Amino acid sequence: MFYQPLTTSYYRGTTFRIYPYFAGVDIRTVPTFGPAVQELLAQGTGLAVQKRSEFIDYDAKQPYTLQYHASVQHEIGGIVGEIAYLGSRGYHLPFYGDPNSVPVRLNAADGHYQVIPNASLRYPSWGRIWYNGMTASVNRRFSDGLLFQGSYTYGHSSDTWSGGQIGNQDFENGFGSATDWWNPQAELGPSSFDVRHSFVFNAVYQLPFGRNRTGTAAAIVGGWQVGVIATLASGVPFTPYIGYDYAKDGSSDQTMQKPDWAAGRNGANAIIGTPDNWFDSTAFVLPPPGEYGTVGRNSLRGPDLKLVDLSIFKNVKVGAQSLQFRLEVFNLLNRANFATPGSNNGPSVLFNADGTRIPGATQITHTVTTSRQVQLGLKVVF
Repeated sequence: MFYQPLTTSYYRGTTFRIYPYFAGVDIRTVPTFGPAVQELLAQGTGLAVQKRSEFIDYDAKQPYTLQYHASVQHEIGGIVGEIAYLGSRGYHLPFYGDPNSVPVRLNAADGHYQVIPNASLRYPSWGRIWYNGMTASVNRRFSDGLLFQGSYTYGHSSDTWSGGQIGNQDFENGFGSATDWWNPQAELGPSSFDVRHSFVFNAVYQLPFGRNRTGTAAAIVGGWQVGVIATLASGVPFTPYIGYDYAKDGSSDQTMQKPDWAAGRNGANAIIGTPDNWFDSTAFVLPPPGEYGTVGRNSLRGPDLKLVDLSIFKNVKVGAQSLQFRLEVFNLLNRANFATPGSNNGPSVLFNADGTRIPGATQITHTVTTSRQVQLGLKVVF
């Protein structure tokens, strides 16, 4: 059992973001910058002021995590195989958001959560996280100049909230709050860091050349070492959002509302799979007015990751010291490992404030790894 202390960031925001001492305004599509923005701010009450309030639960429970695992190992001829189960549960996790919004109710007729005008506020619950995983590994201990290890993990993490106090700073594929802060259970879905399949293989091989040689021949031919690390992983999930206060719930977190699925569409058939158009935006439509969409959190998957790193070392004995010449190549295959659609500031939003679709909302704009990099080095061992 591991206890998570509530850090200063949990208390900080509530001390200075309180209306009317702090008031935010939402300025979008300003015609010109500079003086035009100052003139707009000078209008004062003419702007739509965000009357944001943040609170601390007076009876906040101590966040904690339970972790447990079981494994079986067996060795055959110097090669060790292992299969393991990993699990964890998190309770009373902090949940960030703007509670100063119009509450909602479930509309049983169409399955949407519907904004209730002039309703009273409710008390919140807290976030939880579940993780279950299985690992299988093969490990060859160093023998005859060779060692290697391969490890596969199948895991599934689900939660109502991923990250710390500001979610989109922890994970760019997730926004920093919930659609309805008072109903975090509606956010239950794959964690923003949920990677279902992961395989890592690493090996080091000391080349046998020159082992029985001496003198100059041994110095030139011998002492070579090759290493490789290969990583394969499935993509992380993400959620397309509407992008503005479509349901008119009055929350200052206006980008959190989710759309509906178009008829016959789902997370499997919405993926197109090219960087310029990763998913089909027409698979998502606006829900009925005044209601939240039924698309689940993190219902789509981003690109997978494939990465191979190579190292070539040459060890040379100089008296009592050793020199190691190092050639390291990162992302050997120069593969573009793409991020999820959206920008560096958060995931994809689909609609303008007038309900029209945003061009390029399904495009991937950056990668999560660098292009091929080659590094030369010299290491002295003494």
